[in-house]
This record gives sequence, structure tokens and C-alpha cells, in this order.
Amino acid sequence: MKLLKITPRLLWGILLSMIASLLNLYLPLLVRHFINLKQFAWSGLSKKVSLLGGLILIGNLLVSSLSDYLISSEGDRQVRQLRLRLQKQVLRLPQKYFDQQISGNLTSRIINDVNVLRSFLTETIPAVVTGSLTILGTMLITFSLDWKLTLLMLLIFPIDGLVTVPLGKISEVIADQTQSSLAALTGVTSESIKQIKTVKLNKAEEDVFAKNAREINKLYRLSLKGDRIAAMIGPLQSMLSFCLIMAVVLYGTLRVKSGSLSTGTLGAFMMYFFQIIGPINNVALFYSDRKQMLGATRKISEIINETAEETAGKEQLAVAPGSSLLRLDQVSFAYQDLPVLEKVDLEARSGEKIALVGATGAGKTTLANVITRLYPVAAGRISLNGQASTDFSLEQWRGFFSVVLQENTIISGSIRDNLTLGLNRKVTDQELWDALALVRLEEYAKKLPKGLDSLLGESGKQLSGGQRQRMQIARACLRDFKFLLLDEATSNLDADTEKIIMTALDRLKRTKNCGQITIAHRLATIANSDRIYFIKNKTVVASGSHEELLEKVPDYRRYVHEQQLKEKR
Repeated sequence: MKLLKITPRLLWGILLSMIASLLNLYLPLLVRHFINLKQFAWSGLSKKVSLLGGLILIGNLLVSSLSDYLISSEGDRQVRQLRLRLQKQVLRLPQKYFDQQISGNLTSRIINDVNVLRSFLTETIPAVVTGSLTILGTMLITFSLDWKLTLLMLLIFPIDGLVTVPLGKISEVIADQTQSSLAALTGVTSESIKQIKTVKLNKAEEDVFAKNAREINKLYRLSLKGDRIAAMIGPLQSMLSFCLIMAVVLYGTLRVKSGSLSTGTLGAFMMYFFQIIGPINNVALFYSDRKQMLGATRKISEIINETAEETAGKEQLAVAPGSSLLRLDQVSFAYQDLPVLEKVDLEARSGEKIALVGATGAGKTTLANVITRLYPVAAGRISLNGQASTDFSLEQWRGFFSVVLQENTIISGSIRDNLTLGLNRKVTDQELWDALALVRLEEYAKKLPKGLDSLLGESGKQLSGGQRQRMQIARACLRDFKFLLLDEATSNLDADTEKIIMTALDRLKRTKNCGQITIAHRLATIANSDRIYFIKNKTVVASGSHEELLEKVPDYRRYVHEQQLKEKR
């Protein structure tokens, strides 16, 4: 799959670069004419040679500048498109993909590996094309000047190949390992910074440092290997070039003294020799650069070729206004072949509050993820008003739910940015203030210097844990939805604040005629639910009101007793 393309703009840049190379090839011939002048008086011929040489230098400068800009700007444009393509693909990947990834590794692929592709497109390819032209042109010109000196100069190719080819193969292996190591280092560094509070509170600085140090040392060792090879290639090439220069100079001097070669021709040969050393090295390194590019391409292609969520392709289905019924019939789900949910039956209606209850690990959060189609069901059926969930587009289906998670989902940005996250409609400031008032954050926001536009810091670090949860609830209430799904959404709130917010949510439930699905452990949160689903052994074992379950289900009584003991501590 072609991630980067050879476009007309890039071809024009390479063409201009080739023209600049051809202009460079003519300069030694002018120098040859100048040296071979019998006298260096400011004659007509010397004026023409000097004027032509000056024009060539200026023309070369202009053409090279335009060429460099066309090539680099085209590379930047394609890298931008590739990064946008990767970002879009990453956002469309299913949740199970991220469960198996380290976010820092993905970041490294999007940034570092794409840079490798840009370097190959804008540096390696033009350098090889113009270098090959320079080498070919130099050989043709020097053969026309003196074939014997040319054959001597050609010795640089097999000698240079003997050095660069075997060492280049080692370099490509090291380059591939370095890219992987850099991605791993980015991952662990990003994770340690993101979890710095946890690290400090657990006094784990040394453990985290040791983990980071292992990756840094691994990258260091790979860099040293690369340095050793570079340290061998550079001096060896310099030594060989010097020996060949000496051989050309000595042989050329003997020819000049014998009268079979002019001084100007020898001077031109030396200029050509120095002119092709760089292109020869560029051509010799093409193989290893290409291998490094292919390694980066493979990693990026793996991301692009991952199967994305089916976010489009289905028409917007009409949903009748008014009451809605969400049903789960015999729903099962397995994570990596490990059963998590088995034959779950569940109903939720508009205006009704249901609770999902069970011990930690019973599958409550997974059930919420299945309902919102973060994970596809392995068996069974989820429906809204009798219409299968898979008949709706993913965007439309998720629009039926407003979800508040226990985990922190505050983004870096302002209060306004967080409240309007994902909303596809214009929201007035008054709506935002009303949402904040609902969760008792209005006074806090009004005290901030910029009000709704005050920045909250990365992951909302300017807020307390309880404030972050309330901000998420306020965000959820601004959406148009049929069901409000709360996954331990009030776990960081004190009892009084929780009571106020739950009362406000009950009022919101009646106003919007929406259903409320609550996952919680606190008895005060679940006891007044219209219906409670008790989950055990991967399935719903009983459902009913709090009083009904207490009376009929011993396991539920035991669960409630355990929660009462925990809440008393």
C-alpha cells in the first residue's frame, strides 16, 4: 500500500534538482577553459567564461532553492495528510484494539514513523535521482576528456561498495530495532508522566525510573552500535577517497608533465571527483534507507489496515418520539475467548430508573460497554423499540445514550470545551450555566477569572475528583438522549452532594422522559430504583425492587449486608 505518492509537484522539484545537477556538471568545464588560457589577462574569452560561470552559479542557486521548496513542501503536505488519515483511523478503531495497546506507542507511530517516510520521500529519493544523474553525467564528460583517468576514478565504486554494502545491512537491522525501541520509550515515558500522581503516592519513583531506564539504556546500546558502524564507514570512505585522490593527482601530474594531459583537464577531473563523492554515498545508502522506510511503512500500515468500527453506511432510522424500550435478549460477550457475560436478559424504559448491581468483576461495566456498542456481542440481541441495535448506524445508536463513567474523562481545555464535547448543536451560555448549576459547580465557575472559558489543565487537574465527576455529569445532561447511563458516576461525591445530584437527575429524567441506568455500590444510590438487576456468575440471576430482592434472593441479601458493613467503616 502506497502511503506516500510521487506527485507532479514532487516530480517538478526533482526535475529542477536534476537541472541544478546538470548546471553543476558544466562548471568544471568552465574552470578547465579558464585554467587552460595561455594568459590570465582580462581578455574577451576570460570575460565570457567568468560571466557564464557567474550566471550558472546564480541560476543554480535559484533553481536549487525552488527545487528544495517544492520537494520539502510536498513532503510536508503528504505527511500532514498521512497524519490526519492515521488520526482519523485511530479514532475509528474499536475499543478492543486500545485495550491491547500502549498509547505512547501509537503516538510514536503517528509522529516518528511518519517522519521516516517524509525523510525518504523528500531526501532519499531526490538525492538518489539527482545523484545517479550526476554520476552518469560525470562519467560521460570525464570519458570524453580522458578515459584513462576516468577508469582510475571509477575504482571508487567497487571499493566503496565493499565497505558500505555489508555495513549497510547491519545498519538497517539496527535502524529497525531503534524505531521499535523509540516507540517503546515514548510509551513508558508517556505513561509515567500521565500516572505521576499514582507513582508519587505509591512511592514508586524508583520502580518507574528503572523501567524507563531499561528502555533508555536499550536505545543507548542500539545508538552505540549505530555510532560504531558510522565511525567505521566515515573514516574508511575518507581514507579510500584520499588514496584515490592521491592516485588521480599523481597519475594526472605525470600525464601533465609528459604533455599528454592539460593542467585544466586535471583540475576539472579533481572537481568532478569531489562532486560525485556525495552522490555515490547517497546511492550506496539508498538500500538501508529504503529498508528503514519499509519498516516504518509496515507499522503504519498495520494501524491503517486494522478493521475500524462501522461508523457509516447505514441510513438514519426514524425513531418515534415519546417512550422508548431498550431490551437485551440472551446477550453474551467474551473477551479474548474468556466469557464475561452469558445470556443476559434486561429491559429499560423511558421514565424508569434501573440499577445494575453485583460484586466487583461481575460484568456490570462490561454490560454498559456492550449496550453502547463499545464491544460487539458474541450472541443475543440488543434492540430499541424492537429495532435491532445493529440496524442503526453506530453514531445514531450512541446518540441514544449519555454516559458518565467513573474514570476521569475531562480533557485539557476550558470548561466550555468540556461541556460541549461532541455536541453537534450550538449551546448558549445560559444552558452551560444551568448544567453547572444542576451539579453545584456554578458558583465555582463564576469565581474563576475567565468563567466558562477558564482552563482546567491536563485531564482536569485544576479540579478535585468530585468536581471532575460533577463536570462529567453536567456534560452528559446537555446532550439529547433517551437513556442516561451512570457507571459509578457519584462514587467520588459526599453523601449530601450525591443526594442533591441524584434528585436533580431524577428531575431531569422526568423532564426529558428518559430512562436511567445506574451502576453503583452505594445502597442509597440503588435502593430507590424502579427495578434492580442483580448480576452474578456472568449473568442476571434476579431482578425486582430492592425490597423484593431482599425478600426472595439470599445472594442479594448477603451483598446488601456486605455493602452496609463497608459503608459503616
